[in-house]
Amino acid sequence: MRYTCVNTAEFLYPDITKYESSSDCIKVLSPKGSYACGQILFYEVNGDTLEIKFEGLSPDVYEMVPVFVDKNYGLDETNSSPHIPERKAPYYVYDCVKPIENTLKADENGVCAVYFSLKIPSDAETGFINGKVLAGDIEIPVEIEVSKVTVPEESLLMLQGYNRFAVCEYHHVDKNSAEFDRLDTEYLKMLRRMHQNMLYCPVPKVTKIGENEYDISFDEMEKFIDKARSLGFKGFNFGLGFRRSWKESAIIIYGLESMSFECYCLLAQLLPKLEKFVKDKGLENDFILGVADEPNDANAMEYRALCGLIRKLAPSIRLLDAMSFGPVHGAIDVWIPLNQEYQRHKKEIDTFRHYGDEIWYYDCCGPRGGKTINRFYDYALLATRYHFWASYRYDLKGYLHWAVNCYQPGQDPFKNSCPEHKNADNVCYLPPGDTHIIYPGENAPWMSVRLEAYRMSAEEYELFRALEKIDKAKADEICLSVCREFDDVDYTIASFNNARNKLIRALETYI
Repeated sequence: MRYTCVNTAEFLYPDITKYESSSDCIKVLSPKGSYACGQILFYEVNGDTLEIKFEGLSPDVYEMVPVFVDKNYGLDETNSSPHIPERKAPYYVYDCVKPIENTLKADENGVCAVYFSLKIPSDAETGFINGKVLAGDIEIPVEIEVSKVTVPEESLLMLQGYNRFAVCEYHHVDKNSAEFDRLDTEYLKMLRRMHQNMLYCPVPKVTKIGENEYDISFDEMEKFIDKARSLGFKGFNFGLGFRRSWKESAIIIYGLESMSFECYCLLAQLLPKLEKFVKDKGLENDFILGVADEPNDANAMEYRALCGLIRKLAPSIRLLDAMSFGPVHGAIDVWIPLNQEYQRHKKEIDTFRHYGDEIWYYDCCGPRGGKTINRFYDYALLATRYHFWASYRYDLKGYLHWAVNCYQPGQDPFKNSCPEHKNADNVCYLPPGDTHIIYPGENAPWMSVRLEAYRMSAEEYELFRALEKIDKAKADEICLSVCREFDDVDYTIASFNNARNKLIRALETYI
């Protein structure tokens, strides 16, 4: 049997045995308040299983599960670049990790992989933790250096779409059951591990009781928010309207056209009650209302008029939406441009910031190709890891993605990476990994390696912010050495790790 240890900034594959970061041991520099992690690929395994034991440390242990990349949808020779894609499909990638006790299952080629994660508490002792991974007759040295630096409290806002209906469908549970509540809690805890601190919440329930008269209930919304807050979530959002067509101006709210008299009557009853609910829950600074996702030229005028109506009826509620750059300036409070659009229109979008608005960014099924980072699992894993380095580089306060577990109808997320997707009157196929960063495992959610990359990146963002307060020039120098623009990052593992470790060492000099 043979093995290789690979840095967690690099994807593992069942059919590749040599990697840029290959080593015969694991060495990790970890700040406090984080996790020290490692991954090991075993090959030429004798037998169907491999027993794994740890000596000198007690981490959480995961079997790495291969996920099929069936196609590089949306990429060809005209828009490919180094590491985009990392490999030409079809192939398998170890993106999913399954909790285990100590037994790995080898595939038909005698290959298996382990991922481990050791929690480093904020009050951990500074110094070295030395241990071993024991696999068959192999002993693999592990050296974890616990830095005296502690990951600061979260300041980056992160909102990604968690689908509770998918939990019911893929785990075959009823939404009102105790089993759903258990699974729901596990999914939410997994998101908190990643430092996601905002959620889409249920919309208020609206029941028509007379001509242009409505009963409005916040019961389900309140129940969800109370549970989420108990697990550490801070912010909440829901989208008020949606488009019927990408070519029409109409924005639909509870089945009504937003500019109709009937919708005005609904909003005049709904929005003041929503504003009161938000204030009563102490969410004035933590609830942001979505108006109508991704406004475009076709509905820009109606969108701006709707924003004005919302401000009249609920003036204290902040407004937010994802969008490309377009003619809706002055309409909302939190701008979430596509990363590529921000880079193209930085001067204009920073003008919104100058006049008091907040700027985040998002990515989704696009941008695809070129050199712009995204979280697809046919890109290099560093394309995910750099997400919040870019947030620091551009001083962007939050991040949005539409999908935590938004599997499409009939999709097997372990086998079908590019499902068909319908959005209003647009139908497309999604790039691999766009629909999910959590897998519906056996009686539990299973993390992805990309979720862990998000977590590490979010922690590094907070470390950059901490260094910025002390020595902004040094923080900028370290970030820009490898992350210069959304479409200009260094994919050399050694360069990335050197920059990451410099960040931690720079902070150590001030403690």
